[in-house]
Amino acid sequence: MVKVYSFDGCPWCDKVKKYLTARGVEYEVRDIEENADFAAECEKISGDLTVPVTTIDGKNFVLGFDKRKIDELLATA
Repeated sequence: MVKVYSFDGCPWCDKVKKYLTARGVEYEVRDIEENADFAAECEKISGDLTVPVTTIDGKNFVLGFDKRKIDELLATA
């Protein structure tokens, strides 16, 4: 399952979500402002609370909106 750690009003988060939707990828949004557990998960994965963080396995991740890296991550799934 693809997870996108984000928060409302983040333009780069919106770009990631739109890109995944356009590719037909199902994903779960984890709002780090609404849920402290999601914020802790995000920080554990990336070492920071900078978003968006996109992950499949909770270890490998893409920080920001980087189509090439997102595609690489999806290809390994």
